[in-house]
Amino acid sequence: MKSIIKRIAPLLVVTLAAFVAAGCATLFSSGSNESEIAAAGGYGLVSPQQAALIIAEEGDNESFVLLDIRTDGEIEEAHIPGAVSLDFYSPTFRDDLARLDRELTYLIYCRTGNRTGQTYRVMQDLGFEKSYDMDGGITDWIALGYPVCRGSLDAKHTCTGELPSAAETG
Repeated sequence: MKSIIKRIAPLLVVTLAAFVAAGCATLFSSGSNESEIAAAGGYGLVSPQQAALIIAEEGDNESFVLLDIRTDGEIEEAHIPGAVSLDFYSPTFRDDLARLDRELTYLIYCRTGNRTGQTYRVMQDLGFEKSYDMDGGITDWIALGYPVCRGSLDAKHTCTGELPSAAETG
């Protein structure tokens, strides 16, 4: 009996891990999140195309903040026009985030979407109700040819590209 258990135990572990992974993939798939976003008034995970539309519609609105949570070095390489910065790796990041105005609408982005996924959850825990998390980060944004600026946020910098129209993103 023990020899049978020893032989099938690894198979059971692999099978269980596959079920857990499949469950997590379903939970965090873009289709699942998109329906959750729709149910929550449109906030949550958005594609770069959706983010471009949000920026085009809300960019001049004083109650909208485009929040880049990457390091200063990453921002200097390329950032989305109109962004402000809050470094995810700063030791005071969570406290800095907690000091932000919860009445404003935020669109957060990073390099690939990992840091924003974590930040979005923290923002939800802190009571931010109007926030977007750009899936794929600036990497996917650039791949789509959307506008970027090079240089630090507080200095003169060069920007290229234009936001797409609603017809181009639809």
